[in-house]
Amino acid sequence: MTGMLSKNLKIPLAAFLALLVSIVFMPAAQGANVAPANSVTSKFEQRKSYKRAISAVKSGQRSKFQRMKPALANYTLYPYLESFERIYKISRQTNASIDAFLAQYADTPLAKRLRQNWLYHQAKKGRWDNFLAYYEPSSATKVNACYQAYALAKTGKTDAAFQQAEQLWSVGFSQPDECDSIFKVWRDAGELIPNLAWQRFTLSMQAGEITLANYLVRFLSKQDTQHAARFLAVHRKPALIEKTKRYSKPNQRNAEIVLHGLKRLARRNAQAAYKTLQTYQEDLTFTQQELEELLLYIGYRLASQGDPQDSLERFPIALSTNTKLVEARIRLALKRNDSSKVLVLMHQLPARVRDIPRWRYWRARILLDSAQLAEQSQARKTLTELAETRNYYGFLAADHLGSPYQFQNSASSITEEEILSLESSPGIARALELYAIGELTMARREWLNSVNQFSNREQQIAGYVAQRWGWHKRAIQSMIDAESWDDLKVRFPLAYRDSFIANTVKADIPVTFGFAIARQESAFMPDAKSSAGALGLMQMIPSTAKITAKRHNLRFANTNVLINPHTNITFGTAHLGTLMRRFNNNRILASVAYNAGPGRVQSWLDPTLPVDAWIETIPFTETRNYVQNVLMFAAIYGNRLKTSQPLIMAHERAAFSAN
Repeated sequence: MTGMLSKNLKIPLAAFLALLVSIVFMPAAQGANVAPANSVTSKFEQRKSYKRAISAVKSGQRSKFQRMKPALANYTLYPYLESFERIYKISRQTNASIDAFLAQYADTPLAKRLRQNWLYHQAKKGRWDNFLAYYEPSSATKVNACYQAYALAKTGKTDAAFQQAEQLWSVGFSQPDECDSIFKVWRDAGELIPNLAWQRFTLSMQAGEITLANYLVRFLSKQDTQHAARFLAVHRKPALIEKTKRYSKPNQRNAEIVLHGLKRLARRNAQAAYKTLQTYQEDLTFTQQELEELLLYIGYRLASQGDPQDSLERFPIALSTNTKLVEARIRLALKRNDSSKVLVLMHQLPARVRDIPRWRYWRARILLDSAQLAEQSQARKTLTELAETRNYYGFLAADHLGSPYQFQNSASSITEEEILSLESSPGIARALELYAIGELTMARREWLNSVNQFSNREQQIAGYVAQRWGWHKRAIQSMIDAESWDDLKVRFPLAYRDSFIANTVKADIPVTFGFAIARQESAFMPDAKSSAGALGLMQMIPSTAKITAKRHNLRFANTNVLINPHTNITFGTAHLGTLMRRFNNNRILASVAYNAGPGRVQSWLDPTLPVDAWIETIPFTETRNYVQNVLMFAAIYGNRLKTSQPLIMAHERAAFSAN
């Protein structure tokens, strides 16, 4: 029955369940106001009426909207009706109507949204004085920032306009088309001097915005156009920078090309980049900061590439002030199984870094094999202390000692009254209602606007509110913001439990592994979307989803299906199952493949290393942290599900050298 109702109303299942929760836990104050005679009082009916009203105003059915609006006067989302009415009738608004709304809803995201729309409308109408009167830099869109500079120019504030134009110009990314007008005025006034044109070109190159860089060539001087051609060639083929005679003529442009080219070259061949830099230093002048930043980058790449010629032993940079390079060299020593070097390099770390769990573990791990009894005793003492903590290294330490993991699960003392009180506060009530009807983006904006200034206690309560509504991402984030680290029920929810159990059984993978991947990938955010285009709960790349669908005979109509959490779990666990079978049911290798691609596993794998050393020396920081988190999260989910789940399974250890 519930499935039929949800389908007929086109409400997502999660939102439909939230609807039921809202009815059960509706605060008494919600219905305290006297409703108009023709009002809709049922929350269920209010939601249907609200959606019809929004549809009416968006489609231009103004009279229909006006007939429906009064009946929703007491509905939680009535301010959104007011907002949509003004936005979709923006041409009929006056300063007075805008001011009234901004004053009434100043503490909501709606005020910012209406202001942005009003500004855009004023710009399109050429009402520049009025535009400037309403403009607020702190809440401006990129488009309106462009219009603001143009408005300054149109109202005679030329100096301010050109100052803004220069700021808008001096970035390494494309600006909106709306910036074209102010850029033209600025250029026509002779303000685009050669150095500014070149500066933006180099910023674009450094940001990898090559299409923009090619466009910007038209604004360069004749001489700089020639430099730009060499710059672009080096970007495409970094090995060209090794032909030092081409770029050795002493000038600033060549120095910038060389810095860029050497950094690009170091990504594939840091040894060649280091050698080539030494040649260029004889002819070109670099600032101390430029040289140090390049050396750090090359040094870090040398370490990750194995430093075959031991160049880092003679590297001209102070280790004591460059922690990232020291850590990279420690990992190189671990990869070489050079324990003595690890201990020596650890002394170069600042005390605050040396004392984090990672390096405390590795110092103890090495000293455990020392011939000195005192050092062995100190190592066991350190491991015992670490084993009392709930983190990846604490669990590793517990495994060395053969002691149980300390999960330190402690629920927050939140009362029902506190939860109900927060649920009934206007901003949170609107956020929850938007979540219930599936308006997830607006719900997030409203929620974040409300919790922005919360105390730790209020954040904890917010976490419990979000958990009760099944809004797991917000619940997890609230507990993080509250520093409520031990409330594992909220921080590690058994979200979509039935789906995970059914699909992990089908894929023949541990359910704890499925939960851990989803927790790491999106914190159970159904509509999550990454910059790489990964979608949904388990962050499936659409192209991977298509392959998975074909391999497992799953229906894949379009990418939108990946936003459905249950569909995403089906695809994500199926893909995990494929990776697990490919890598002999090794969750460590499957996690690397899920994050960085199967090809990386083959190129990085070194079974001669102990498993903890191999994980520690994964070249990509993101993937290293990802694997460590997934293993730790899986162990925590084992505790949540009351099942045994070691950090590293016996067969996973066996795939590497003896530990």
